[in-house]
Amino acid sequence: MTSRRDRAGMLNAIAWALACFGVVAADIALSVVLFSVLDAVSALTGYPIDNLDIQWFQAAAQTASFLMALLWWRYLWSRSFMARRQGERPLGGGASAAWKRIACVVVIGLSMQVVISYLCDAVLSLLPEAAADYSELVEETGMGDTSYLAVLTTVLGAPFCEELLVRGIIFEFSLRAFNPQCRPLWKRRRLVRPQDSAIVPWAAPSTWGVAAAIVLQAAVFGFMHMNWVQGCYAGAAGLIFGWLLVTTGKLRYTILLHFAFNAGSYLMGLLWFVNTPLDAVVTVAIAGVILVEAMRSLRHACGMDAASAPLH
Repeated sequence: MTSRRDRAGMLNAIAWALACFGVVAADIALSVVLFSVLDAVSALTGYPIDNLDIQWFQAAAQTASFLMALLWWRYLWSRSFMARRQGERPLGGGASAAWKRIACVVVIGLSMQVVISYLCDAVLSLLPEAAADYSELVEETGMGDTSYLAVLTTVLGAPFCEELLVRGIIFEFSLRAFNPQCRPLWKRRRLVRPQDSAIVPWAAPSTWGVAAAIVLQAAVFGFMHMNWVQGCYAGAAGLIFGWLLVTTGKLRYTILLHFAFNAGSYLMGLLWFVNTPLDAVVTVAIAGVILVEAMRSLRHACGMDAASAPLH
């Protein structure tokens, strides 16, 4: 027989997991409203909306999504796990440690791009139909565009927008899904300063609860991309994004990681010497070693080696 406590925990997990997908639905609904407004403006002015570059649509949707996420995250912040984590274990070490963390994050992003890109290419080479469908999607949506606006929205816009939405709001809800013992934190009615959060009694998140939250937010992040190729690609990257947020406790580092990861996609052409499957295997192996070492160095720079629990 399932105990009452177990049932309550299961209902809590389901409710907050649905809330994660609700955030995605709200973001999609915002885009629909935005495009409806643009259609109405087009009808009133007589200017054909089809004449606009698709990148301008994406930039407008990205801006609206960022503003929504920013307001939402500001509301959640004082009740969030990250605010509590920063209050209990702030990053120290001064400027030298901060620069080391920045360097580690950039290296993680670039090496992760190399590993995931070549692994994705290897899988697609075994699935020619899926590869053809994805190529068609890239062409139709302008994802392969290298115009200034496309690069700007990919390298700068996406990191700010998606990190606030996913690693901010969705990851917060994911942590709530698997850590019901922390309910006193997010149930607070009175807004207080993050540094005062220690006065709120709670039990620290469990290790498995944090791990499950990382997996859930990564899965939602993959789902947001609405196609199998990018979904798997983004989902794998989302695992490391989530790990980095737990390690550093700061969204600024996940934004930097996202920036380095996306910028890396435009730098893959520099690996002109990778021409054979063996070259790709060696390149992935080297990038993988660099990735693991950079992650280990980041943990050390954040003082995580001595931490007994991820968020406590």
